[in-house]
Amino acid sequence: MNLQQNFTIRLKRVLGYNRVRTNRAIELMPAEKRALFHSLPFLLHVNHPDFPGYVEGEHAPFGIVNYNFKPVLKESLLEVFPNNIALIETMRTIWPRKRMIDSILLMGSIGSIAQGSKSDFDYWVCVDAKRYQSNQLDLLQQKLTLIEQWVDYEFNLEVHFFLSEIDKVKNNDFGEAGGESSGSAQAVFLKAEFYATNLMIAGKVPFWWLVPESVTHKQYDQLFTALNQNEDPDPNWFMDLGHVEKLVPEEIFGAAIWQISKAMDSPFKSLLKMAKLEVFLDKAEQSMPLCNQLKKRVHHKSATVDDIKSKDPYAMMFDQLMEFYSKRDDKETVELLQTCLYIKSECALTLPVTSDVKNFKREIIVNYVMEWGWDKSRLKRLDNIQNWDFQAVSDLGKRIHNFLISCYRRISAKIQQQKQLVNVEDLTVIGRKLDSFYTKKEGKIVYLKRAFDEGLYVSEISIKTELDLGSTTKKKWMVFRGKRLDRGDIDKDETFLKESTDPVDLTLWCVFNRIVNADTKIHLSYTCDPLKEEDVKAFIEQVTKLFPPIRISDLPREDLMAPSRILICLAVINFETWRNSVDLESVRTVYLTSWGELYSVEGFEALAELRTSLFGGETLPDTYVMTHDGPHKKRLYEEFKNTTQMEFQHYL
Repeated sequence: MNLQQNFTIRLKRVLGYNRVRTNRAIELMPAEKRALFHSLPFLLHVNHPDFPGYVEGEHAPFGIVNYNFKPVLKESLLEVFPNNIALIETMRTIWPRKRMIDSILLMGSIGSIAQGSKSDFDYWVCVDAKRYQSNQLDLLQQKLTLIEQWVDYEFNLEVHFFLSEIDKVKNNDFGEAGGESSGSAQAVFLKAEFYATNLMIAGKVPFWWLVPESVTHKQYDQLFTALNQNEDPDPNWFMDLGHVEKLVPEEIFGAAIWQISKAMDSPFKSLLKMAKLEVFLDKAEQSMPLCNQLKKRVHHKSATVDDIKSKDPYAMMFDQLMEFYSKRDDKETVELLQTCLYIKSECALTLPVTSDVKNFKREIIVNYVMEWGWDKSRLKRLDNIQNWDFQAVSDLGKRIHNFLISCYRRISAKIQQQKQLVNVEDLTVIGRKLDSFYTKKEGKIVYLKRAFDEGLYVSEISIKTELDLGSTTKKKWMVFRGKRLDRGDIDKDETFLKESTDPVDLTLWCVFNRIVNADTKIHLSYTCDPLKEEDVKAFIEQVTKLFPPIRISDLPREDLMAPSRILICLAVINFETWRNSVDLESVRTVYLTSWGELYSVEGFEALAELRTSLFGGETLPDTYVMTHDGPHKKRLYEEFKNTTQMEFQHYL
């Protein structure tokens, strides 16, 4: 059998595997996402003002190589764009002749046991930049951004298009760290993860899929040049994104801090990936990258070809983790990883089974649960996670983040004498994200170490106070979930959320951590006098507008590279004072920095220390003052100006 025949056989097996993975991805998608899934490549293929993603200009790049109009596409377009029936029926009139996009590929959890109902679509849009004129890449990026925004608005779904220049990807150049990009922090790791999880949606196939799993970089290049223009498979079907021969120990530190930074938004996913780094470090010299192990299984027919778990990239990764931590007899980590995988799978095995949940993922998870020896009561508790009390959810979040930090420390200790590849700027950006999220500082409102990105919102809260035994002047303020005042004196029970010596800080923590919002119903104990429910409600409404919850991963790179500065400042006066008071008695100053840190400081002296930051820089922050509605509100504002000698912009 000659080389071309080997290529052809491998290509058929790879395309067969890709077809199975794609069908699994569609099977797991909510019905309302399926038509969108089929329609998204089409929006990159055409450029018409009646479809999202239209950009003006005769040189606007669009069109996907080897992309064909299929019946399922027509059905999907009619469902997503019912007002464009006439145009869809005459599609040939807008079908492109010149095609500027080499390939569209999905990476991540899609089509695996890790795919959930809210899984993002992360696409690599691969282009040959040498074919583009100077501004065409900018126009294509504009098109991709318009489609992302349309999907977010119409479907409330996160779609990310990563514009990937083929030659740069081949050389492991993934740009700068920021947003969804890890930059230099883990270039080879990122490519290995891409190859392990990618789905080919449209266009050319990465040539990497055709080469044997154990070839060197030199052999890979030789095989690519051996493609014959006059024989099948046609070289024009492939693109060269480069090879992954082995992972690079020098990237371990960058990959570790990147995963911790991602854990601030997606702790489940980062938990498994951080554990994977520790496993790799233990066997750095002898282990084959997971992507190459997967490719070996795809290429070779064996007894496991029809085993639904054997070629699931996340199941393969999880099995490696279980083997590693079980051998170390680390029962706590094993149990945590098992718990997180089960929750992420969304299989809910104790709930009634309907035909739409009988899928490959459920079959794999059932087998795992049997291996682990879990009983029905444990499954029921996990299946009821939406009704867990706050403390239980918080404890799980703490366990996850504690593991991430502990794992990071173990990795750091092992590699402290090794040179690492992450560049200084990327290290600065990621390091400042970590500092903003994890580091406790005086006056800083702490981020809640969440297990989930959602699910902690409380529609109704109760606030009460009691004497603070550690202070002769302070009360202790406590917030509880639900309406709890009818129980008389409230002990700390499963409804307890947080306590603080200051009601402003307590409220800020609730809003900033997405536990309450402007729609939350407020109940106050009589011990909170003179503070009223409408006062807290009004404060929450203002805080929600001025200091909405943020995602650390969304902080702009340029802000993190620059010195921290105040973006918004709110001075809250007389918050705990009777509203008919004529005297300025107290001030609490709240401010948000460009590094994503929210602070609350007490007193006029603390406010005075902020004078230069608020009024002395080139770019001044937005400044606000608020107090309760009352007969002397205007007088209090005037006294505030006179006392502080500061002119704030807005008086609420």
